[in-house]
Amino acid sequence: MSVRKPKIALWFRYGPAEHSELFHAIPQIVEALSRHAEVHYYGLRSRKPLPPAIAQHAVIHQLPFHVQRSDARDKLWKTLLWMACLPWVALRCRLTGVRAVYIDETVPLTAPIARLFFGSRVAFSVVDFFPEIYWGEKPALRPLVRLIRALDFAAWRRLPVLFTRAHATKAYLKSNGVVPERVYPVYDPCDFEVYHPEDRAAARRRFGYGSDEIVLVHHGILHPNKGNDRILRGLATLKADYPQLRYLLVGDGAEMGRLKALAAELGLTDCVQFTGWLPSMKDVNTALNAGDIGLVMRVGMKHDDFHATGALVHSMACGLPILSARLGGTSEIVREGREGLLFDPQEMSDFADKLKQLIADPGLRAACGERALQRAHELFAMERVTRDTVEPLLTLLR
Repeated sequence: MSVRKPKIALWFRYGPAEHSELFHAIPQIVEALSRHAEVHYYGLRSRKPLPPAIAQHAVIHQLPFHVQRSDARDKLWKTLLWMACLPWVALRCRLTGVRAVYIDETVPLTAPIARLFFGSRVAFSVVDFFPEIYWGEKPALRPLVRLIRALDFAAWRRLPVLFTRAHATKAYLKSNGVVPERVYPVYDPCDFEVYHPEDRAAARRRFGYGSDEIVLVHHGILHPNKGNDRILRGLATLKADYPQLRYLLVGDGAEMGRLKALAAELGLTDCVQFTGWLPSMKDVNTALNAGDIGLVMRVGMKHDDFHATGALVHSMACGLPILSARLGGTSEIVREGREGLLFDPQEMSDFADKLKQLIADPGLRAACGERALQRAHELFAMERVTRDTVEPLLTLLR
């Protein structure tokens, strides 16, 4: 007589296709979980096809709306709609015999809602602190930010499994009363079939760069915490001495208009290329390969220590030397002078000095790029991330 597998549910507001783009190991995680559990996936509809491993190994529950991630307003409203649906999702999971829930994002108040309507057997990823990122600098909203943080921490302290994207986050959670044995640091995975070195000369031609230009490249959502305004001001101080310096900024977001206006004001129109959203991850990989130096930037708020950004993971996978803000999570990965150079994001003169060092030393760039690629395969391998995620989830199921 066969024993029925226990049920586990995954919740993610964008749905499985986008989830897989943001956290590349999710299809492998679903497949690995399916050997021991009946996997149910709750999320929004997607215009993109489901990853085959998820379609084959999970029961998909799609809410009847989708989100346009490139539209900040649409993303906000759909996130609020998703949160409004979470009590129903939680109760449905509870009534259909789901034994555990895995929530792989840090949408504010999601953990308290899950605990209230589903129960205590919840695994949760603590990565971005969105209220602080978007509202932390607005005095009128600070009481709301503090309230949300207090409610989230109250729930996190009681959850049996918390995943983080950096050891620095684990230390921070411990300092705020979370039992450290419940916290599992797992770095972001990388699909090396998508992000990898390719013909750099061809990539540079596609984006219009000559062999004598030095291209600093960054990709991601353009929000204020990325500090791209600081980067533009830093580049403006170098333009006269380094006329060959270029900045390739891949992505879009609420800051796009302001950054374009600032680039024009600083006389950087001919130095900075804004690509907007590129059609596919393959195109992003080509853009990264057009660069000479991979930039990782955050403004240096406390919560910036708590993850390794996609820009870091993907740039390393492409074999780029890294120029990174000196933050807790990135400093665990990028060692000074080995995979790249680190700078104080509050002191842009430090940024300029480190950038000048990389510009002047092609040998240093090449050596750091080689070590970055090697370390990427060591830390971000799909097999490693899948194992380190699945084992705590199976323990939770038991």
